[in-house]
Amino acid sequence: MGRVNNGLIFRAGAMAIGLALLGLALSAIADDKKPDAKKAAAAATEEEMKEELLKLNRIAGEEAQKNTLIAFVKDKAKAKKMVALAVRMQKNAAVKDRPFNFSASLILGRAAHFVKDYETSEYFLTQCTEAATKLESGDKLLQSFDGLIDLYWDAKRFEDVVDTCEKFVELKGPMEVDQAKPFVLERLVQAKARQGKTDEAMRITDGLVQLDEGGFYFVQLKGWVQREAGKFDDAIETYQEALKKIEATKRLKPEQKDRMKDNVRYILSGLYVDIKDIPKAAKQLETLMKKHPDNPTYKNDLGFIWADNDMKMDEAAKLIQEALDLDKKKQEQALKDGKIDEVKETAAYLDSMGWVLFKQKKYKEALPYLKKAADDEDEGTHLEIWDHLGDVYMAMDSKKEAIAAWQKGLTMDDLSKRDIERRKAVTKKLRAAGAEPATKDPAKKKASD
Repeated sequence: MGRVNNGLIFRAGAMAIGLALLGLALSAIADDKKPDAKKAAAAATEEEMKEELLKLNRIAGEEAQKNTLIAFVKDKAKAKKMVALAVRMQKNAAVKDRPFNFSASLILGRAAHFVKDYETSEYFLTQCTEAATKLESGDKLLQSFDGLIDLYWDAKRFEDVVDTCEKFVELKGPMEVDQAKPFVLERLVQAKARQGKTDEAMRITDGLVQLDEGGFYFVQLKGWVQREAGKFDDAIETYQEALKKIEATKRLKPEQKDRMKDNVRYILSGLYVDIKDIPKAAKQLETLMKKHPDNPTYKNDLGFIWADNDMKMDEAAKLIQEALDLDKKKQEQALKDGKIDEVKETAAYLDSMGWVLFKQKKYKEALPYLKKAADDEDEGTHLEIWDHLGDVYMAMDSKKEAIAAWQKGLTMDDLSKRDIERRKAVTKKLRAAGAEPATKDPAKKKASD
């Protein structure tokens, strides 16, 4: 499968959520004759957790906050317990006696977002925005608003994204805030487009393009909105214009230009796939591969789109295997450098290999790759992966397992416009198999509305 990029464009010095360790081991006491000892151990553990949480108040500076956050979310199960305890502590205290200051609340809000406790994340990040607004601190305003906008975007609460962006734009404050406003407007535009208000989004975008006369940044945003509106040919033309403007600008250093052009070419490859012009999509990816032979993403994507369109199957399989090997090599180096704690195959690449094997009618060989991709709790929650798994099971005459896989896939959130069409196709497959399509869990749907 192709890679999906949902990262915020506006960062303004905010923290990036990553992986590393913080958490306290819960003592296990197996003696059933000592229930009081169990309670004492649990209580002691909670007190230890409180001590660790309160230490967050001492974290100062963005780099220290980022490192602490990375440590905090390493163990998700423990992180969930920690943020749940933290929100109880904060809510149970009088306002003037709240135990967590701005720095601690920001870390807790980001951590809660990472473990998908959106309600707790909103609680802490809202407090941060209120405190930063009162203090009129530029850095704190950027950090807190970025966190809240990021949360609402991931929760697909696009109306709240718009409202929060508008609040930020209306701020009368430090220079840092004024400098960030165009990029917050960018996110506002994207949220309106996701709401289906593409005409309104385009009007705002045109204004930003005019304000940045001769620039390339908001030309790219225009292409993004056109793609969201389904105007793929227009979007291709706009991104080609952006490429020319990037090349012509004198604001960027050569290496910055190269990065920007690479990004636009990657987007163009996806747009050509949208209009089923696979040769042009392949040309963009081949250009990127020549420049970056050690980048597994470009190899994976080219191999996948060839396989998905029944083209160059042997070469597609070779490229995807190279992507898996390169990815493993990079992760092994990152493990050696202490940047990660384990080497784990990327679900998107596993899915691609499973799919090319399926297309080659090697169903038994395809199944382990797709099962492993689907089992990844971080990256396997994608309709496309589960759809592919269902197809393999059905090809192997495992109808029950195929239905279960397709049903599971329908509970996943749509990550792109293509998922909307895929959802229809999976629904059709289920009905053809004599099964009624599943609907999303109501609680999950409510959380993401």
